[in-house]
Amino acid sequence: MNDTSDPRPSVRGAAEQLSTLVAEVRPELLGAPTPCTEFDVRALLEHVVVMTGCYANLGAGETDAEAATPPPCKAGDEEWAEVYAAEAARLNEAWADGAALDRMMYLPWGELPGREALLGCLLDTVTHAWDLARALGIEDHRLDEGLAETTLGVAREIMPAERRGNPAPFEPVRPVDPEAPASRRLAAWLGRWV
Repeated sequence: MNDTSDPRPSVRGAAEQLSTLVAEVRPELLGAPTPCTEFDVRALLEHVVVMTGCYANLGAGETDAEAATPPPCKAGDEEWAEVYAAEAARLNEAWADGAALDRMMYLPWGELPGREALLGCLLDTVTHAWDLARALGIEDHRLDEGLAETTLGVAREIMPAERRGNPAPFEPVRPVDPEAPASRRLAAWLGRWV
C-alpha cells in the first residue's frame, strides 16, 4: 500500500480519474443503474458532487462535516462533467495547505485529524469511480490499479469485514477472485456484487 500519511496525491488522482469518467456520461445514461444500488447514474453524480464539496469545505477550514455539506446538486443533463471538475478543483485547492491534514474534524464516524478524514474522500471517490465505470460499461483495465490497491488497503483498515450494517453503509464482503483487478476487489470488499 502507498503511504497514506498524506493522502492528497491519491485524492488528486482519484478525482482526476472520476472526472474522466464523468466526462463520458451521456444524458441518456443518467437513469442507468449502478452497482451502488441506492443510486442510478444521476443520483451517483449528485452524491459525488456533494461529497466532494463537503471535503473541499473541510479542507478550507470548516471542521464539522454536517455544516460543510453543501445542498443537493441539481445540474443539467449536459453539465455534470463541468460541475464535478469544478468541485474537484476546489477540493485540491482547499487541501493544498498541509495544515489541514492536522486540523481536527468532526465526521459522522468520529473526530479525526484531516489526514484521516481525507481517507474517507479517497474511499468514496475511488469506489464510486468503479460504480460509474460499471454503469457506463467501462472495463476495469481503464481504472488506475495502483490507486485501487491503495484504496483497498485503506478500506480494509477503516471498514473491516465485521463492521457492516447499520450505521455503516456497506453490505457484507462479497466473494471475488483474489486475482481480480484491485478495483473489483475493492468493490467486493465494500459489498458490491462483482
